Amino acid sequence: MLAAAGDPTDDDETRRLLPLKAAAEARGASVSDKLAFAEALWSHFRFNEALTEFEKAAECEPSNAVPLLLAAKRLFALGRVAESGQFLSRALERSPQESSTRRMLGEILARQGKHVEAEALAREALRENPADVRAARALANILRAVGRTDEASALLRQHLIDYPGMESWRIQYELAACLDRIGDYEGAIAALFTAKAQLRPLSQPLLNQWQVRTRRREEFAHALDQQTLRRWSEGAAKLHRVCPLAILAGHPRSGTTLLERMLAAHPQIVTTDETGILRSQFIDPIVMAADTTRAAVAEIDAFDSEQLEAGRAVYFRATEAHVGEPFFGRTLVEKDPLATCDLGFMLRLLPEARVIFPLRDPRDVCVSFFFTLLPLNPDSAPALDLASTCEAAAVSLRLWKHWRSVMPQAWAEVRYERLVQAPRDELMPLMKMLELPWDERMLARRAPSKMRAIRSPTYADVAEPLYTRAIGRWRHYARWLEPHLESLTPLLNEFGYESC
Repeated sequence: MLAAAGDPTDDDETRRLLPLKAAAEARGASVSDKLAFAEALWSHFRFNEALTEFEKAAECEPSNAVPLLLAAKRLFALGRVAESGQFLSRALERSPQESSTRRMLGEILARQGKHVEAEALAREALRENPADVRAARALANILRAVGRTDEASALLRQHLIDYPGMESWRIQYELAACLDRIGDYEGAIAALFTAKAQLRPLSQPLLNQWQVRTRRREEFAHALDQQTLRRWSEGAAKLHRVCPLAILAGHPRSGTTLLERMLAAHPQIVTTDETGILRSQFIDPIVMAADTTRAAVAEIDAFDSEQLEAGRAVYFRATEAHVGEPFFGRTLVEKDPLATCDLGFMLRLLPEARVIFPLRDPRDVCVSFFFTLLPLNPDSAPALDLASTCEAAAVSLRLWKHWRSVMPQAWAEVRYERLVQAPRDELMPLMKMLELPWDERMLARRAPSKMRAIRSPTYADVAEPLYTRAIGRWRHYARWLEPHLESLTPLLNEFGYESC
């Protein structure tokens, strides 16, 4: 079952792709035929081959921008932002009337720190379509990034007056960030509450799904005791060792992206950025889709070495494709803030992995998560309101408390507050746990050029030099947050944060 949940063998894969390949290469093949083959290659993690097919589709109809746009979106999802921007530029040349393409290119340039060019593109997109919510938000985001927060706020307020509509929540999110930056905390939380109220019809069904998934995750975790996990860990000796491994878990907005950026600067470390491979290929179809938690545990516990090797081959091949380079024996750090919830399966497939858990004041985590505009899905849905935001943080901490008491793997906690104030002191024990030498490049003010671009919605924060202004941010919102802290209060002292 494990092999079936992931990729087929190379021969099986080739056979499945043959009809699409034949259709794409047939005389008179349409752009749709070529794109179908490109997308199929992409779904099998054959990214460079897929890009070749996107190019062929673009050549098929020189005035059609769609193949270039699709390639740009796929590249962005890999963190290959510069290449994504190149495809967007070409798409814009083909369809200069598409203001949405212009806006997306502006957002890409902003991520690259090219704010002057980004602002020009966003302004032009907004001139072409003044009602475009995404263009207005993009322009305001760029203005905020360069310190012109009052100008950004004024733009957003005027847009809300001139163009109220079903997507005004996007404007309210950005307005909240602007007001937070200038210290208008009451205005910021009011803007967020307005945004969440508008999103509720979309988010509530997803929140219901999150609750179901959370029950399964907690049941699955607590079904795994120390004896079972130790037996799984001892089985690592029978498995082919590809490279040293670590899982960077945590909770969204707990400092995972900052820590990943610092680790990625080490020449003996290669990091991932929430590829979703483990979840999409294994956890969802095996753990979440099982009829019962007991059935999921029984199936996973019964995996033999051959099945595990097949699943690991899928994981390492797909991860190497996402990273875009061979591991060459370097330590692979699998970064996924949701890994805490799914750590049981990960330690079955990757029993040799060490575990890193970033800790941050849970109240700051909740405020940051509540403020962050994330793609709507069951795992982001708890940000719909402060009660579920706090409960989601509590779930992660409860599960981490369980994992650190039962798992035999080496683990380390990295405290955000100390990481930004005394990074060397906080990282030294982590390097010892990873059995790696210290490297001063981890403390560089700027990310090294070899790093992939940050895809996180909070990329601008992480791109800045280390700052401490986010420590204790929750106090600005205490009167709104405190009524919902019941599930978190017992965990504050447990993890070294005083409740007050």
